[in-house]
Amino acid sequence: MMNFSVDSRLFQAARDGCVPYQLLKDIAVESGRTAPDLLDEHSYVVASRYSANEIGFEEADTVMKALWAVCVSKEFWAEHDRTIPTVTNAVYLAFDAGKYHRESDPPGTDAESKYTRPLIDDFLAEHLLTR
Repeated sequence: MMNFSVDSRLFQAARDGCVPYQLLKDIAVESGRTAPDLLDEHSYVVASRYSANEIGFEEADTVMKALWAVCVSKEFWAEHDRTIPTVTNAVYLAFDAGKYHRESDPPGTDAESKYTRPLIDDFLAEHLLTR
């Protein structure tokens, strides 16, 4: 597994539920990387930490919602051709899948265990091979 250096300001803002685009942009400039790359790297770290039980579902979901929100903001879309970063999209959708019960699920089904965990495991298995 690759270790990415997560910017603590970005990660804390996401934990708090809101990543201002200007913060993301400033960190991208400081690090010499693109904003989409930073979002993907942070999303990968969230998936890895969740898989390793270093963070729980609620925290991971909060972080991913905040990363998703900034990547679909008007400012981000204007500067990045209305493109959602691939890794951010996959990890966000994995956590989103674990938030609700489907009619086809029997009562008492744990959506996080049934949907999110396998999606994150599959995502990490695929990306360990390609990173």
